[in-house]
Amino acid sequence: MNENKNSKKEYWKGFITGLAVSVVFIVMFILGWNFNINSLMSEYNISTSLNNSKSDITFNSKEFKRKINKINKYIKSMYLEDADEDDLVDGAFKGIMASLDDPYSQYYTAEEYKSVMESTNGEYNGIGIVVSKVEENEGLLVREVYDNTPAMTAGIQENDVILKIDGKDVTKSDINVAVGYIKGEDGTTVEITVRRGDEEMDIQVKRSTIERPTVASKMLDNSIGYIKLDEFDGVSTAQFSSAINGLKDKGMKKLVIDIRDNPGGRLDVVCDILDLFVEKDKLLVYTKDKNNKGDEEYTRYDASVKDIPICILVNQNSASASEVFSGVMQDYELADIVGNQTFGKGIVQKIIDMGDGSAIKLTVSKYYLPNGENIHGEGITPDYIVDLPETGEDTQLEKALEILNR
Repeated sequence: MNENKNSKKEYWKGFITGLAVSVVFIVMFILGWNFNINSLMSEYNISTSLNNSKSDITFNSKEFKRKINKINKYIKSMYLEDADEDDLVDGAFKGIMASLDDPYSQYYTAEEYKSVMESTNGEYNGIGIVVSKVEENEGLLVREVYDNTPAMTAGIQENDVILKIDGKDVTKSDINVAVGYIKGEDGTTVEITVRRGDEEMDIQVKRSTIERPTVASKMLDNSIGYIKLDEFDGVSTAQFSSAINGLKDKGMKKLVIDIRDNPGGRLDVVCDILDLFVEKDKLLVYTKDKNNKGDEEYTRYDASVKDIPICILVNQNSASASEVFSGVMQDYELADIVGNQTFGKGIVQKIIDMGDGSAIKLTVSKYYLPNGENIHGEGITPDYIVDLPETGEDTQLEKALEILNR
C-alpha cells in the first residue's frame, strides 16, 4: 500500500516537473529561441541561475569574469564568422558606455581618441581637404580645398573624386579609414589618384600641419561686418580675433555673427571669445556636478569690441558652446538673437584618458548661464524668431541687417 502511494507521488512529481519543463520549452519555441537541448541541459543549471540575482554580478566578481569568458568561448567555438578579439574588447567597453543611455557619453578606441583630439584642437597633419563618400564603391568626393594648403598647391580641386591613396584602392573603403591614409607625419609625401571628368591623374602632395579654418569674414553694405563661426575649436579664438581686427581696419561699425549649424566645441574657447565682448570680471557660465559642485568662468580682460550693435544668427543646429555664446550675449543685452530656437544642450562632457591610448567621454555636469538658467532640452529663444523659406532666401540674415540698419 505504501509502495503504491510512493509510486503515485513519484508519478505526480515527475508529471508536474515534466509539465513545467515542457511549458518552458514551448514558450521558448513560441518566442523563436533557437537552442540545442543537450547543450542547454548540460551547460545551464536553472536552479543556480535563479539563486544568482543580477545584483550579485559586479565588475570585480568572479561571476562577471566567468560570464565574459563564457561568452567569448561560445563566440570562438560557435560564431559563424571570424571575430577579432580586440574588436570584442572594444565592443564591450562601448557597450558599458552605451548602457548609460546618454548620447554624449562614449568610449573611444586609441584611433578614435586621436581623431577626436585633432578635431577639437583644430589642427592635424594632412593635406587640407574635406571629403565625403560619393556613392558605394565610387570613391571620395573632394568637397572643399582649404586655402594655402598642400592640396591647393599640388592642384587638387573641388569635385575631384579620390580613387587611390598611395596605390591603395579606396573606392570601397570606409571614409574614416581612407582619411587615415591621407593623414601622416609632417613633411612626408602621399600620392592621391583622382578622377577629374573622364581623366585620371596621380598627384603627389607633401603633408603639413593643417589649421582647419573655422572662421570666415567679410564686409557688407553700410559698414556692417559679417563673421561666420563654424565651431569653437582650439584655433577659433585666434581666427575670430583676426577676423574682428580685419573688419575694424575696414571701418566696421556694426556686426553680424553667424553661428547657425555650429555644433559647439570647447568651453574654454567660447569663454575666450566672449572675453572680447563682455566687460571684465563678469560671470559667463557656471557648472554643477552630481554633488552640486562646479566651476565658475569669468571674463579676464576689458572688452575690446563694445558700443557697436550686434546681431547673432542661430538655428535649431546651434548647440552647446554656441548656446553659451548666444545666451551670455543675450543675458547681458549685448546682441539681438535672430533665427530659430536653438538645440538645447546644457550639459558638459569631460574626456578622460584611460592610459592605454583609449579614452572615455563622460557627461559630468550641467552648465548655467549668468541669469541662472540651464537650457538643456529647451534651447535659447531668439529675440526675433525667423524661419528660412524653402526658396533659399536668407530671411534670417535679412532680418539681422534690417535691425542693424534702423
